[in-house]
Amino acid sequence: MNEYLQSSGIVDVRVDDRMVHGIVATMWIPENHCTRIMVVNEDASNNQVIRSTLKMSVPAGVSLSVLAPEKAAGNIKNGNYADQRVFIVGREIQDVYALYKAGVQFARVNLGNVTQNTGETLILDKTARVNAEEQAMLREMRDAGIQITCQFRTDDPVKVCKDVLDS
Repeated sequence: MNEYLQSSGIVDVRVDDRMVHGIVATMWIPENHCTRIMVVNEDASNNQVIRSTLKMSVPAGVSLSVLAPEKAAGNIKNGNYADQRVFIVGREIQDVYALYKAGVQFARVNLGNVTQNTGETLILDKTARVNAEEQAMLREMRDAGIQITCQFRTDDPVKVCKDVLDS
C-alpha cells in the first residue's frame, strides 16, 4: 500500500450504483478489514431515506459516512480518517472523479457495478458500461497513474481497463 493511502486511511475506491449492498457488505468490507464505508454522492448525502437505508446495510462494527464529494475530499485531506481503514463507494464515476479533481489520492478505481447508463456506451465488463463523458474521466485518472479495474465480487478475476478506455 502506498504511503499516501496509509496516511489518508483509504484502502480502496469503488464505483457501484447500488452503493452498499450484500456483496459490498459481505465480501469487500471484510476482505479489506475496513472500519468505515464512505459513500460519496451528492444526492445520497441529501436524502434521509437513502442514508437510513445505507445504515441498515453496513456490517456491525463498521462506521458509515454519506457525504457529498466536496465534504468527503475536505475530510480526507484534513486527515479525519488517517487512523481508519476506509472503503470509498461512489454511486457514479463522477463522484470519485470529483475526489480526484479535489486532490484526494488513491491507487485505483474499481468499477464494480456501473449499469445505469443508457444510449451509446462502452462495455468494459459484464457489470460496467460507461458513456463517453465517463470514459474521458476514467482516461484522465488512468493517465494520472490511477489503475482502473472492473471486478464485481472479490473472488472474480480483476480486469484492468487500460487500453480499452482508448476505444
